[in-house]
Amino acid sequence: MANLIRTDHHQHLPKKRKRGESRVFRLKTFGETGHPAEMNELSFRDNLGKLLEFGHFESSGLMGSWSFQLEVHRHPNPLYVLLFVVEEPIEASLNPRCNHCQYVGWGNQMICNKKYHFVIPSKETMAAFLKLEGGGYAFPERESLSHLVELQGHVLHGFFHSNGFGHLLSLNGIETGSDLTGHQVMDLWDRLCTGLKARKIGLNDASHKKGMELRLLHGVAKGEPWFGRWGYRFGSGTYGVTQKIYEKALGSVRNVPLCLLNQQLTSLNRETPILLSKYQSLSTEPLITLSDLFRFMLQIHSRLPKDNYMHNSRNQIISIDSTNCRWSQKRIQMAIKVVIESLKRVEYRWISRQEVRDAARNYIGDTGLLDFVLKSLGNQVVGNYLVRRSLNPVKKVLEYCLEDISNLLPSSNNELVPLQNQNSMGKMTTNGHNKITRGQVMKDMFYFYKHILMDHKGVGGILNQIGMASRAILDAKYFFKEYHYIRDTSAKTLHLDEGDKLGIFCTIARKYHHHNNEMTMPPQECIVVSKDATLSEVYGEAERVFRDIYWELRDVVVESVADGQREITRVDEMAKLMSGNKGLVLEGSVGMMMNIEVMKCYADDNKKKDKRIECECGAKEEDGERMVCCDICEVWQHTRCVGVKHNEEVPRIFLCQSCDQHLIPLSFLP
Repeated sequence: MANLIRTDHHQHLPKKRKRGESRVFRLKTFGETGHPAEMNELSFRDNLGKLLEFGHFESSGLMGSWSFQLEVHRHPNPLYVLLFVVEEPIEASLNPRCNHCQYVGWGNQMICNKKYHFVIPSKETMAAFLKLEGGGYAFPERESLSHLVELQGHVLHGFFHSNGFGHLLSLNGIETGSDLTGHQVMDLWDRLCTGLKARKIGLNDASHKKGMELRLLHGVAKGEPWFGRWGYRFGSGTYGVTQKIYEKALGSVRNVPLCLLNQQLTSLNRETPILLSKYQSLSTEPLITLSDLFRFMLQIHSRLPKDNYMHNSRNQIISIDSTNCRWSQKRIQMAIKVVIESLKRVEYRWISRQEVRDAARNYIGDTGLLDFVLKSLGNQVVGNYLVRRSLNPVKKVLEYCLEDISNLLPSSNNELVPLQNQNSMGKMTTNGHNKITRGQVMKDMFYFYKHILMDHKGVGGILNQIGMASRAILDAKYFFKEYHYIRDTSAKTLHLDEGDKLGIFCTIARKYHHHNNEMTMPPQECIVVSKDATLSEVYGEAERVFRDIYWELRDVVVESVADGQREITRVDEMAKLMSGNKGLVLEGSVGMMMNIEVMKCYADDNKKKDKRIECECGAKEEDGERMVCCDICEVWQHTRCVGVKHNEEVPRIFLCQSCDQHLIPLSFLP
């Protein structure tokens, strides 16, 4: 790999490590500063060069690669994975323009000279593409490294452009046969991005588990996608979904009261309210909203080992410890019977807590006992009945209702199931024998996901609204994280440890660009010069750095300082005159031949810009989703928006709704 390590005014490849010198690094710390490299430089390229010095170099023609052997654990049996870094120059790319950049929201970036792919292959790929050779892994000669980066299903596949922008393309955990969990892989990728000082990383969130899209599941539970744990946030949506629409949809679904859901779900099926009551009884805190429910289920699922369980109160015979309760078991049992009979007499209608209390007082004079029983009975199974309790959203009072669930429960001796234990602190405890497993929690979570969050065609009310909002959340697919950006550095010149060196943050405004002669500037880079350097030397160093990063600037020549900074004549004046976040702005131009090459490359982009996209969802630009063009007006629309299903082929002849309605029937046609 060329142009990575700075030595005075020249750069060179990282040193090649012999096969016998292959080293093993700990997966848990790999990518942190000092593990293995001291990645303390200001630029992404310099930190990458330091890291690759520790890699095992693999030579393969135009595309070089490095490998790192990572130790997952030593006990009980040693486990290792291989991480490959593949350098892809623009000459080896089928498409120099990056579609990933366009979809995530920064498609106006200049074309870079190189990409650096970080890949942990799947077991199948390792078996097919790699062979053991002299103690190290090597690619067979008949295969090329380009095949590796083109394959799907890697445990990890992300790449960086040479300017520090990048994309996470693939992440697969244990469910796909990997030896690593999704969290382990993502932690590794996050450490690499942080340590290398990547700028921005984008991703298309297609993460799923057990048939559930995680950006919806975690969005409802936690208000952010699964990748939000590592700081990724909304970048752009598909089908016209904006950040405002996404946030509004997320908030509306998360805040749906479970009491409203109970009322509609009961009319559709009777199993859902039973499941809701199960998890409400497991929780020590009240589950009020849909967000509370899914967050609690994710919490207990993460706490339960695969072969362990959690106690559940359904159908348990539980006695209350008299040392923690001032009423005897006999009196509590009697109070429960009275409350149940009072609810039976209203023929399973919802009545207020006060009405239940008043009816029960005809038989139980101790109001403290009644309050204790009513507080503890909410959403509990008592014999063949479910005592449901919810807050009336209009009257703002607690209401109770009795539901017969005898046909949903296994046969029993019809004994009364009293309350869960309450300790002196008021927390629920259990001593029953029925248990809930990790697998059962996941199964129940999928049940709620399917019956509450998914589209409910033909069903009105709140379920229909939830389905529409869930669709908007799922259409928000592109997320990004800003790791390291020079604009966050208040100082635009830095005195480096070398003493006589000065770091200057600068960019080059390129004149005579391919589009309307507009001036374009790439992100700032830090160039290193002597404190007593002349402006000519600054120009030369800036040319070298930006030529190395950007294909469009391969022959750039810096001609002057930008208009607003004309007064700068010496390096020591720069800190005083560089204002705001601009740093040093230089003006440059490229040769005619390079301009022609750039114009050719952007020709396809201009065609895309000329393409009319007017979809009923509101989309005006390509977002990576499948589209179809009207054969009359040549307007493009999403296939989903015009009724073409995902698994159907695009019609050979297609007319949009507008053109179809305005066609004049021709009577002479057969």
